[in-house]
Amino acid sequence: MIPVLVAAAVAAAGGAAYYVYKHWDEVKAFFSDFLTNLKASIQKAMRGIAHAAVIVGEKIKDGIAQLKHKLFYKEEGKWMEETTKREVTEDEVPPYIRAKIAKQEADITQEMELELGMSI
Repeated sequence: MIPVLVAAAVAAAGGAAYYVYKHWDEVKAFFSDFLTNLKASIQKAMRGIAHAAVIVGEKIKDGIAQLKHKLFYKEEGKWMEETTKREVTEDEVPPYIRAKIAKQEADITQEMELELGMSI
């Protein structure tokens, strides 16, 4: 009986891990497509304009996380900020990012650069 329970637990854990990574690919694809298009637009429109970008994440309520791409640029001498947000269930976020954003908003730019394989 115990081997059956252990096998069931292993199968359940494998299924949960598969679910997380299946959906995480959708989140990564969203940011990859968004950032690729945004980068091309920025390069055209902002030649010679000071700008920077960062991705931050935060837990906004039990079970829900919010990932944000923040773009900062100078317009008419003032710094402007544009934010694109995406809410996801926490189980869609890898544990190492989830741990970083559990208590407060955190910069996850490096982690997302590694996940996406691109510079932000």
